[in-house]
Amino acid sequence: MPKKQKKLKSDHEQILNVPNFLTIARIFLTFVVVYMIFTNVKIKIIVITFAIAAITDFLDGQIARRFNMATEFGRKADIIADRFLWAGTALAFIFAFGLEGKLTPFYGAQILMIMSREIIALPFAIGAFITGKGLPQTRFIGKANTFLQGFALPSLIASLQYPSFSYISVPLSIVLVFTGVTAALYYMYDLKKMHGGKNVGPRRRKN
Repeated sequence: MPKKQKKLKSDHEQILNVPNFLTIARIFLTFVVVYMIFTNVKIKIIVITFAIAAITDFLDGQIARRFNMATEFGRKADIIADRFLWAGTALAFIFAFGLEGKLTPFYGAQILMIMSREIIALPFAIGAFITGKGLPQTRFIGKANTFLQGFALPSLIASLQYPSFSYISVPLSIVLVFTGVTAALYYMYDLKKMHGGKNVGPRRRKN
């Protein structure tokens, strides 16, 4: 009976709230950032727009916890919006500036380091989402990685026009290799632990 009540509470979540609006706004702003990158908008405008999108990631969580607006929908949407922002911006950066011949190995290596968590864990997250399986809670290392990405990626983009920003993007990229790989390994471990055993994969035959 308690399990049924818990499920009913989850089914009747108040989805229309400020934190979820901010999360959806982050997805919309990702499209704006990608569009700006491909249409050669000024670098500083791109960075400012990206920063606004990244700030919504901080605000939605703070508001949800402080005003008791947290929902399961919001938690999952937040994870998806984060990956969408980072991966979408990084891919747009690679294609747009790569076609222009600006994506040197120096910038390419930094992109790989900054996006190390997504490169490793994203396929597993997409698989869990498509199959309708739940997503594990975000660990502190994952939150720390996202926080650092919020400075590293716009700094890298800004360094195309303002080389001094490399003094920020390069050390952060190196740190993000360690935090990204660690966060990805923990994420895969949590997914396996969450869905492992009798509920996932073919059942073992009893002897």
